[in-house]
Amino acid sequence: MKNQKGFTLVELAIVLVIIGIILGAVLKGKDLINNAKAKRLLNDLKGFEVLALTFYDRYGRLPGDGDFNGLIDGNNLNWSLQANYDDNPSNTFLTAANGDPDAPLAELQAARLLSPDTPHRILARHVFNGGFFYLHTTINGENKNAILVEHVPCYAAKIIDTAIDGTVEATKGSIIETTGGAINTSTSGWTCANEDDLVEFIYLLD
Repeated sequence: MKNQKGFTLVELAIVLVIIGIILGAVLKGKDLINNAKAKRLLNDLKGFEVLALTFYDRYGRLPGDGDFNGLIDGNNLNWSLQANYDDNPSNTFLTAANGDPDAPLAELQAARLLSPDTPHRILARHVFNGGFFYLHTTINGENKNAILVEHVPCYAAKIIDTAIDGTVEATKGSIIETTGGAINTSTSGWTCANEDDLVEFIYLLD
């Protein structure tokens, strides 16, 4: 029987190059998918802004501003999609202040700007399986209307921050990080330790 020969250095080099190309393609593909998801989230966020402004043009107030004081009634930065949206909320216009997170979407459905038969947990769900919430919050002593976006990978939040504000700063501009139900007031930027950590942020409407 003839002696079996192993791989030559040239053959090993070729194999390593092929493996490198495959790994590079896989990683590049993952980056493309991640970027596509982040852009989808950005588009959906802007869509929620358009819904609110369209409602304002019709009714002279933002959805969820039941007492007509210029502020969306809800103000809880700890809301989450599964815990705080009802399965089958009523779709009616507000006649008084109502801080329930379902209230703004119920008004958008009553105005036929959103499908009246779709549960809020589906309407408000984004591509990373978190949710959008209309609310108001206080920043530097000023009340601001905003959209809360929760359960977002840090890399996607940074992409959106750059797209809207032109820079990656978690505490300035229209995109502001929230941590533990409060506004991030640090000067060190986003608090995530790595790019896959989940974060929350608000998008200011005014």
